[in-house]
Amino acid sequence: MIRHEISHVHKNSIAAYMGIERGDFLLAINNGEVRDILDYRFRVQAEQLLVEVEKPCGEIWELDIEKDADTDLGLEFVQALMSNTRRCRNKCIFCFIDQQPPGLRDTLYVKDDDVRLSFLLGNYVTLTNLDLDEVRRLAGYHLSPLRISVHAAELSVREKMMGTPAACNLFDALAIFDAAGVEMHFQVVLCKGVNDGAVLDDTIRRLKTIGANAKSLAIVPAGLTKHRFGLAELDQFGRDDARTVINQVGDVGSEFVYLSDEWYILAGLPLPGYAKYDNFPQLDNGVGVLRLFEREFLQQLRKCIRCGRHKSGGARHFGIVTGTAAGGFMRYIANRFMAVFPHLKITVYVVRNDFFGSSVTVSGLLTGCDIIGQLGGKISNMDAIFLPDNAFRAGVRERIMLDGTTLQDLRCVLGVPVRVGSTSGGEFCKQLLRSFSSHSRP
Repeated sequence: MIRHEISHVHKNSIAAYMGIERGDFLLAINNGEVRDILDYRFRVQAEQLLVEVEKPCGEIWELDIEKDADTDLGLEFVQALMSNTRRCRNKCIFCFIDQQPPGLRDTLYVKDDDVRLSFLLGNYVTLTNLDLDEVRRLAGYHLSPLRISVHAAELSVREKMMGTPAACNLFDALAIFDAAGVEMHFQVVLCKGVNDGAVLDDTIRRLKTIGANAKSLAIVPAGLTKHRFGLAELDQFGRDDARTVINQVGDVGSEFVYLSDEWYILAGLPLPGYAKYDNFPQLDNGVGVLRLFEREFLQQLRKCIRCGRHKSGGARHFGIVTGTAAGGFMRYIANRFMAVFPHLKITVYVVRNDFFGSSVTVSGLLTGCDIIGQLGGKISNMDAIFLPDNAFRAGVRERIMLDGTTLQDLRCVLGVPVRVGSTSGGEFCKQLLRSFSSHSRP
């Protein structure tokens, strides 16, 4: 029998009330063993539970629990029941992990393709590393949403792009998830001359007709770094290419197909209006990120005006660091703030990505060595600079960037206070306001 060690019991939870403690082991729920986190999430949805727990002394407790269907037990587990994370066996021609330089931390070279991470964290999965029996098991949990990397509906193209004949299982798997009522969101990583043009038209058409549980499709350009030695030759999309894609998707997709913000920036065209993004189903793919940030930022700025906070504060000078893609947008944001707070000067520093190559333009892939190399000695008069939160590793206490540079390294080398700017527009506006309102140097 599989035993899962309990790492934490939430205060005032059902588990705490029943006497379950940290260090106990979960054995079974309703006489069934718990294989992984999906098993656990599925089984605890029942209103009547028989929970078997083993105490450290070896004593077995059987606990009868009656609860509401949407109430959790309040348990957390060592390694979150995620041992044996499924590794990706694909050889995708656009895989970013294969395009990294040597010498980075080991975890950056790990390829995962685990459906559990899609349900829990929003990761995109290919489904190529599952057989249909496993697909049926997962569909039986009725958990939503599931995020799926499609890339091409034409299966011969999909197989070529992903480097595995298992890519041909796509529509069999999608039919099983759709029949189980699993909400699905798709992505296409577009590669020039491979899955664009007529292939993209076919992909959009076929995904739209899957069924009611096919909710959205994001189209993002393949990210190509300068570290592609020995990999398939792929060309960058240019300004005219981006305009072609925008026009193409405008003709065939609405309320289902969404283009990432990068396409409009590359094309030199304005972003769609806020309402065009519906409920923002594809934020993790960079779809509508800038419009949402703008809306949140300006709403918070208007609140500041209404409460009169824009009339106080001394002269200050702050910097905002961003990648080349968002440079113009962040200058617009800074100008809107300075129009309300005329005593505050904000300088936007656009950092070119020399680490991965200048074609990589997003702020989330900035590195400390580029920031230091391009800003060192130029910002000593700043009261503080703000770096994008998504440029730092998520889910860990120490703030560390892709190249291993820490937040403390940046503070020491640059010689100014370095702050991490929120990805929420409203919270970032508050951060600027707090900095502006402070009478002492931060």
